[in-house]
Amino acid sequence: MKIGYACTPITTNARTNRRILLKDFSKDKFLSITKQNLDDLQKILEWNIKNNIYLFRIGSDIIPLGSHEINNISWQKEFKYELETIGTFIKNNNIRVSMHPGQYTVINTPKEDVLYKSIKDIEYHCEFLDSLKVDYKNKIILHIGGVYGDKKLAKENFLKGFKKLSDSSKKRLVIENDERNFSLDDVLDISSKLNIPVIFDNLHNICYGDNSYSLKEIYSLVIKTWNKELDGNMKVHYSEQDIFKKKGSHSPSISINSFLEYYEEVKEFSPDIMLEVKDKDVSAIKCINSLKEINKTLNSKAYREEIENYKLLLLQHDKDFQKKLNSFSKGLIEFYSYLDKLLLSPKEIIGFKYSLELAFNILKDHISNRESLYFKKLINEKEYEKAKVYLTKLVKKIEFPPKELSYYISQP
Repeated sequence: MKIGYACTPITTNARTNRRILLKDFSKDKFLSITKQNLDDLQKILEWNIKNNIYLFRIGSDIIPLGSHEINNISWQKEFKYELETIGTFIKNNNIRVSMHPGQYTVINTPKEDVLYKSIKDIEYHCEFLDSLKVDYKNKIILHIGGVYGDKKLAKENFLKGFKKLSDSSKKRLVIENDERNFSLDDVLDISSKLNIPVIFDNLHNICYGDNSYSLKEIYSLVIKTWNKELDGNMKVHYSEQDIFKKKGSHSPSISINSFLEYYEEVKEFSPDIMLEVKDKDVSAIKCINSLKEINKTLNSKAYREEIENYKLLLLQHDKDFQKKLNSFSKGLIEFYSYLDKLLLSPKEIIGFKYSLELAFNILKDHISNRESLYFKKLINEKEYEKAKVYLTKLVKKIEFPPKELSYYISQP
């Protein structure tokens, strides 16, 4: 079982989503930005394995304007060395990667021009994974698309659109249930006709709300769509509802108690779990550490390290947090449970101010005098929320910031 996250880590500011506006497109700019994206992808993957993360979704913007007609540059040849180096690293470290085209990539559309662009976009994603020379266990995730007033016809159009894909894309494509158009049963039906795997998304299933299947029943159905030898381990998406936002919004962090309840129900299937959550790798580390504690493989230093990493965030909500920690049994799951409850509570003014000042002391050698003066001005004016937002911007300038700062800015 692997646990991972999507696209943009919190604990490093390496990123792969640099873009180019159409009006600014040139070969030199494209080569420069693509090189930066690929270099940072390598850094992210290296950083992930240091944190025991072996599942990762690569963002679609890794190759700027990768599927746009303006881009006629043979990026596969230009970056052959970088791509194969990344691919070798992925294979040597048993990492599993995926990609997920955006909401406008729909192969069941009734519009020919949209279908053409959608197929081209899927082929771009496939070409990227193929250029890494990774096997077909590394997937492209796609939603079915729109209903367009006739669900039966929309499903038939998906089957027709799928047939227009290259053989490689067909082998990489997996389909996911969504929250409003195509339910788990719809996706399983399409899967049975195309013989391709299904990605089960728990929050989408809850939002759609058309079935009363237990998790074990769902997993028993979905796992049948996966050929382990060809497609790899069954992969699922796990997310939780943000209780302060509209239905279907991902939570800021994973609640460890909710995740472990889920895990207990599905562990016999040993799925690879992609977390869809705002704090990305921070929650991935939380879930990985918790499973290690359950399996008694957790490094003895992990508890102390995580307390240290979270201390600023804890202080923001409770100036006396250390007294409560002293009563714990030194278990990380117990700590994470306390943390999750604390993050739902209001910030304490004294603790919030103190946490900002401590964060500034860690950061001060990395910022300019002007930035320092502005931050102090916000503190003096008691604009603590604005100071946190400004501090977040400053931390994001550092490629590998201290973890306590990364964890601190992972939540508002």
